[in-house]
Amino acid sequence: MSMKTTMKKINFLIIALIAGVAFTGCLKDKDFEPYDAQKYLDMEAPVLKAYVEETPELEGAVKDAETGIWYKVIEQGLQDKESSDFYTYNFNNDNDIEAPRIRVNYEGRLVATGTSFQKNDMAAGNYLSLAEVIGGWQVAFLPKELKDKNDKVVKSGLTELGLQKGSKIRIVIPSPYGYQNQTRSGIPANSPLDFYIEVLEVLPPAAPSGN
Repeated sequence: MSMKTTMKKINFLIIALIAGVAFTGCLKDKDFEPYDAQKYLDMEAPVLKAYVEETPELEGAVKDAETGIWYKVIEQGLQDKESSDFYTYNFNNDNDIEAPRIRVNYEGRLVATGTSFQKNDMAAGNYLSLAEVIGGWQVAFLPKELKDKNDKVVKSGLTELGLQKGSKIRIVIPSPYGYQNQTRSGIPANSPLDFYIEVLEVLPPAAPSGN
């Protein structure tokens, strides 16, 4: 399963979506139904709560009020900001959050059934860009607050430092932070998802080709 989405950079369009935006555009087709993220957030909230309460491994998980994502930090990972392996999440010159390269072990499960749809251990040298993963992963990786180039505080992630090398986390995400109304192999449309993520590396973005 590719974790790739249509997002090319981390600018939290999905957060705007959750704020109540429905993609209406120029609706000339009466049969076209715009995607209403808030509808699914509201509908899935009790489902996620019940799933967390009924899953022993998720004991102690907490709900993020901003996103509706439940999470349990299993291991904090690297906390020493002076370490060469510590990654500092930054904004680029266009005031977009830079997307680091990440290498992880992970497993994804369907909340509806509890069954695993994918398990992947990434070999050394294989990386994903954080700009190419679903919104729930982006929220999980980024620090709770970041300051942009204008010193404006941006509410972004779940934990104080963001995920670092050695971090282990479990996240249970509503479908707007997953694949929304799209179908993926083994994942029906509008599926809340449960991920275990072990972070092996977080590295700066790759330099543009030709540099």
